[in-house]
Amino acid sequence: MKILIIGAGLGGLTAALCFARHGHNVTLLERRKGLSPQGGSIMIRSGACSTLHHLGLEADLEAMSDRVPTTLVRSMQTGEVIKRYPVEVSDTPAWGTTRQDLMHLLYRKVSETGVDIRFGHFVVDIHDEPGEEHPAVKLNDGQRIHADLILVADGIKSRLRAKILALSPPDGGSSSEPIISDTTFYGFNTAVSDLKKNEGTARLTSQTDVNIWKGKCGYVVTRNNSKTEHVSFLYGVQSETDQQELWDEDGDIDYVRGIFEGSCSELTIPLQIASSCDRWRLAEMPQIPSWRTDNGRVVLLGDSAHAMHPNAGQGYSQIVEDIAVLSFLIHEDDLKETPLPGITKIWQDIRKPRAERISSFSNWKTQWFSGETAAFTRAVGNGDWGEDARSLKEVSPDMNAAFATSAFLKWVLDFDTPAEARKYLQREGSLS
Repeated sequence: MKILIIGAGLGGLTAALCFARHGHNVTLLERRKGLSPQGGSIMIRSGACSTLHHLGLEADLEAMSDRVPTTLVRSMQTGEVIKRYPVEVSDTPAWGTTRQDLMHLLYRKVSETGVDIRFGHFVVDIHDEPGEEHPAVKLNDGQRIHADLILVADGIKSRLRAKILALSPPDGGSSSEPIISDTTFYGFNTAVSDLKKNEGTARLTSQTDVNIWKGKCGYVVTRNNSKTEHVSFLYGVQSETDQQELWDEDGDIDYVRGIFEGSCSELTIPLQIASSCDRWRLAEMPQIPSWRTDNGRVVLLGDSAHAMHPNAGQGYSQIVEDIAVLSFLIHEDDLKETPLPGITKIWQDIRKPRAERISSFSNWKTQWFSGETAAFTRAVGNGDWGEDARSLKEVSPDMNAAFATSAFLKWVLDFDTPAEARKYLQREGSLS
């Protein structure tokens, strides 16, 4: 099958690697002149790691990543641990790495598979009309490229999403524009060697867990990457800014210092070491009515369809799940006679409820982290997160459980994507 992928971000590169490894003819278009890795630390959850391991990346991921079994919630004032959750979720580890390292790894692997990667190619239109043998894209130079399947992975600010929705069933006026939150992350990385020159920073470098530091002025997310020997920092502030894009390099480090003055030394010392920071406006996609054209041969992938807040660490993992389910369905023996539009319809029916539920959870965690400690305690009191760290290996997953429960967290974190897709097909009678 000829597959055309638009966007050479993490999602587009992962999709290109997956389908090329399965023997498809893959072309990858990117409007920029080269790779553009932005941001710092990134989580790859257990279910997504399983998919990447099957693509032959296990050794590479282990070489550049740390195992991240636990989240530690700390007091911003004292640094003491308030809550610890969870441990031992799955036999497959969750990895913590950097966006830059992951993107460069994927690009190298994709290049080795022979994918036709074309930088500097700007897609201006998409066609998937009835009666046309193949869907096609039109480039800014007038060139048309046809394919059997087109995957649009151009991110939360997708220029092509509206065109795809125009080729979808009527949406009843639903918005397809990102919802911009009032929270901005100010981010930077600091070398472990620089931190160790100062007393009062040991809790930053003594483990590789995700740390959430909560206080009245906001919250901070940190993680030590032992492979790069840097600690990543994201200082979350609820306020208006003058930034025009969702991410830029123009954060005001003095402003951040003022906001977090009086916090514990693990948060104030890095702010003194840092000379600059970027800024990242949190945003998410609303629940759009469809991720595919009516003819079903063009689909929105990843953040183009379901971008979410980063506080559940699920953004990239959900993109990987999109790719894994689509690949599973395309290559499933019992679906060989199913036309491609039928495949993408099943794919959307499987993926949309999970991604949207996790997006709601991610938004909930943003509010959870942003609130004061008393509100935090009340939130977990409605579930069983009020207990300290516990193993989830024997917990039964439940999609519909309350967010603050181990059953829901198990469903989020330990998800066997092919197995769940197979269960769906068996329920629907699509498998023999």
